[in-house]
Amino acid sequence: MREQMTYNPRFFQLREQQLERMLAIVHQTRDARPGGVVFFGDSLTEIYPIERCYPELALKYNCGIAGSVSEELLWMADEGVIKYRPRLVVLMVGTNDLGNTVMASPREIALHVRDLVDLIRGNCPDAKVLLWSPLPCIEEINGYRQGSGIRSNDLLRMIFAQERELICDDAVTFVDAFPEFIDERGRTRAEFYRDGLHLNDEGFDRLTGVLAPTIHHLLDMA
Repeated sequence: MREQMTYNPRFFQLREQQLERMLAIVHQTRDARPGGVVFFGDSLTEIYPIERCYPELALKYNCGIAGSVSEELLWMADEGVIKYRPRLVVLMVGTNDLGNTVMASPREIALHVRDLVDLIRGNCPDAKVLLWSPLPCIEEINGYRQGSGIRSNDLLRMIFAQERELICDDAVTFVDAFPEFIDERGRTRAEFYRDGLHLNDEGFDRLTGVLAPTIHHLLDMA
């Protein structure tokens, strides 16, 4: 979240839009009922139309925060997840960590995600976690080639690989959605994107097709 700063040696900056979103999540928490599904993550989660994509889920809460990085979600874990007392947390974060402010390594990102999972599970021991992979970007539009930090599809892949290596918890299920958004030549499928980073409606429908079977399976097991 650099905006107009000319000097910022990788210190994340909170902005008005994020603060407003955090307050909205806090207010939503007050009326939340336990035992639901919490979607937690960055802008791909915040703009995920879960009401349309998961009409069958009676209790679902979107706690995505656009622009967030993995460490930032640790600061919001209580208000954004734990106070909801969920049965299931659907989590993805890491894309923004490769942006032009923090530019963390895949291992640093995965370590933050591991800490986040540990924090959630330590406070909600009966909750399950579905951790889905970062999605590819269109590098020519929203990657390092256009000055978006160090974001590249190779590094995005590495985040998920590191998460699978570092997170050892039987209550965590990993879902690799990355392959669904690249073609047979390894290129990002532009028809699923609105801006090279965020999905359009067709993209979210495809993502739902990947996640929904596992979500329902985990809820049936809970």
